[in-house]
Amino acid sequence: MNKNLAEYLLIFKENQRRELSPKTIARKVYETEQFLIYLESNGKNDLKNFDVTVVYKYITSLNFATQTISGIQFTLRNFFNIMFEKGLCEIDGYKVFPIIFTNKRDQILSYYQTDEIKELLLQIDPTKPNGVRDKCMLLLAAQTGLRASDILGLRHDEILWDKQIIHKIQEKTKLPVSVPLPENIKYLLIDYLKNHRPESGENYIFISEKTRKRYSDSELYVIMNKYFQKSAVVIGNRKHGPHTLRHSLAARLLENNTPMPVITGILGHKNLNTTSKYLSIDIEGLRKAALEVPTDEN
Repeated sequence: MNKNLAEYLLIFKENQRRELSPKTIARKVYETEQFLIYLESNGKNDLKNFDVTVVYKYITSLNFATQTISGIQFTLRNFFNIMFEKGLCEIDGYKVFPIIFTNKRDQILSYYQTDEIKELLLQIDPTKPNGVRDKCMLLLAAQTGLRASDILGLRHDEILWDKQIIHKIQEKTKLPVSVPLPENIKYLLIDYLKNHRPESGENYIFISEKTRKRYSDSELYVIMNKYFQKSAVVIGNRKHGPHTLRHSLAARLLENNTPMPVITGILGHKNLNTTSKYLSIDIEGLRKAALEVPTDEN
């Protein structure tokens, strides 16, 4: 990348809001970097006399889901706003993208039925190396709805053993969440901590045997995928990462007619609007709620 474009990227990174998580900033920087690489490949090495049509050509070249593309548009709007404020570009982000359309329901969320999750868990042998650890992690995802980052970042002080509750600040949203600690997971955790956890001064529950440090977020996906491959579960077009267990819990709660505010609390969402996207997986519930089509008969 040429000097001018590299400088734009650095300025963009340095001017991100402090309250954003490192992961969010890294994603925004990556998305902007890909756009700047596209500019360079099309012979554009700075933002002087900028032709905004190149932005639209870039967006239409992307082969992503609608929601992903909307996110990239918000990132690029932010990029052009910062460049405009710094006097590096003659147009701001709102002139580039006056309106950004989003559709968070353009895809049905992947989830699994209870018998499929049981089949997945049956592949875990607690007598084998890391078996107890793996079962603890996947049960936490399936029964509490915690995100992978919150499971792998679970600390000793966040488990309230006497109250049988996990209380923590979520890594993604920075919001607090409290979820029940089921008996089966509690005893598995005790077994893991007493008999299987590597010695480490770290405060995290789950520790890598190799590094004696916390696992990276991607490692839970690798663990879960290993057991999916062993199981008889037909994945089809569904995703098969740990977040699908969170979706599956939402589906079960909906099937049991759990009130939406309760589901919002369990999943640790900020408000009902975020939780409402999970309605898209409750197909049977939507059918039952649909009004009957009136007839012309009196």
